[in-house]
Amino acid sequence: MTPFVRRFVAVPMLVLSGACTSGSSTAEVPPAPPPARASAASAWVPVRAASRVALAEAPALVLSSPDAVAALSAPFRARVQQVRARPGQQVKAGDPLVEVLMPEVVEAAGAASAASLRLEAYSRQVERLEALHAQGLAKLPDLADAQTQQAEARAALVAAHAVLRVAGISPGEARGVAERGTVWLKSPIGGIVTEVRAVLGEMQPEASAALVRVAADGPARLEARLSVRPPVDASFAFVSSQGIAVPVRWVGQSPVVDAADGTWRAWFEPEDTAAVLRAGQGGRLRIQAAAGEDTVLVPARALAFDRARTVVFTRGGEGQAVLQEVEVLATSGAEALVKGPLSARDAVAADGAALLLESQAGDGDEVTP
Repeated sequence: MTPFVRRFVAVPMLVLSGACTSGSSTAEVPPAPPPARASAASAWVPVRAASRVALAEAPALVLSSPDAVAALSAPFRARVQQVRARPGQQVKAGDPLVEVLMPEVVEAAGAASAASLRLEAYSRQVERLEALHAQGLAKLPDLADAQTQQAEARAALVAAHAVLRVAGISPGEARGVAERGTVWLKSPIGGIVTEVRAVLGEMQPEASAALVRVAADGPARLEARLSVRPPVDASFAFVSSQGIAVPVRWVGQSPVVDAADGTWRAWFEPEDTAAVLRAGQGGRLRIQAAAGEDTVLVPARALAFDRARTVVFTRGGEGQAVLQEVEVLATSGAEALVKGPLSARDAVAADGAALLLESQAGDGDEVTP
């Protein structure tokens, strides 16, 4: 074929080829739909039963009972004459432990003895003058003078007894103190001598420190500093440094909050009256949730706040997240005690706020994670 013929044939072939191409063009493929928006990534965390779960712990200290400790001190200036107490000694209530010389007390004891004698004498004189005056044999001024002397003696006796009472001396002991010149300081309780500071011959100033201290076992009370309000049905236990837990019950709380750390004081006592807590012993107060089918523990981050309600998301039967309204009873660290339609068989979303945002964006209460 000549070059001319080849060119002649090629032109129709090109035209035909172009026509076939334009006629057999396929329809346009529609764009692929955007991928479904994934929900917020959140792990599922199992719900825990609240029974016997410690919600919080707080530092606690065992306080001594007011009638289980005693201090012997001299209310006036005193010189130590004799000491019978030794640390660790077992004593009974009323046992004399320290003998002291208190000039003011000895003087008051002497004044009381003298006033008692004068009062007795003037009382007899008044009785005699009253009988004579009734018969017209005694003058009224004589009777009035005797009555005045009687009143003065009674006033002196009352003043002397007041000083003796400050020193713990009864009126019947005044004569013996006046004759002996010294006073025995006696233990007001039975117990163990824990401290002796009395030194023979040492002069103690007025209202000085305790010469002897005595302690005994007694009903103790626990003081704890709380930073959270425990639930109404919570139970409490004192855990000592040895790890022994003693159940205690709520006694009361202080209405004042410490401005330094925001804590407030609360007091407890052992549920078992036979339980012995040593005064000064430190430990931790453990706050435990009360048992209840609708009271469970969830992560604190699982809580979400939708307007005026608190919600969590539970995992439904088909894997969807279902919104549930709950009541928060207490929070402690990373956990929260809630009450609502939950059980220990459920699981909640670890990040409730993220799922709440997705739920609001989808305008529904169910979100497929």
